[in-house]
Amino acid sequence: MASDEDIRARLEAQAASILGQARSDAMEVLRTAKAEADDVRAQANRYAAERVRESDATRDHARREVVKAQEQALAIRSEAQRTADSVVRNATTKARSEADELLREAQRQLARAVGEARDAEARAAAARESEAEALERMVSVAGAAAGEVDVSDRWVVDLTGEGLDEMVAGAVNAAVRRAVHPVVIRAGRYTIVRTPQRQ
Repeated sequence: MASDEDIRARLEAQAASILGQARSDAMEVLRTAKAEADDVRAQANRYAAERVRESDATRDHARREVVKAQEQALAIRSEAQRTADSVVRNATTKARSEADELLREAQRQLARAVGEARDAEARAAAARESEAEALERMVSVAGAAAGEVDVSDRWVVDLTGEGLDEMVAGAVNAAVRRAVHPVVIRAGRYTIVRTPQRQ
């Protein structure tokens, strides 16, 4: 039968063996856990780095898109400004050309109207002179009988005949109309009124 010391020694040996195995298992578990932790940390780092790269790429892409949009906006604005300037220049040139043409046409019409008015005034003056000369040449039959005028002159009128009043009234009315009434000539938008001057 084994003694107590043998039993105690065997138990201590068993305990030491169990403790060594436990320590060995613990160390293995610790190494495994550490390896897994390192792997998880490495994966997390790689994932974080990948996300950072993707974020940087997205930010760079967004920055490039913003720059591109700004360049397009500037190009569109520049083109619109050039188009607007061209339209304004063309419209200004056309308006000036049309205004110059209208002015030249108005000047031509005004010149024609002034010329016509002057011609009309000259004709009126000539008519007044002719009427005045005719009135000066009109003599009475008494003057012709007294030998003061030549009765064969074509300007000598016999005032003793019938219709004298109608003839005188017609001549006076014609002279008044030509000498008093103004001559009105229209040239486009312009109106020229020329009033014959009394001689």
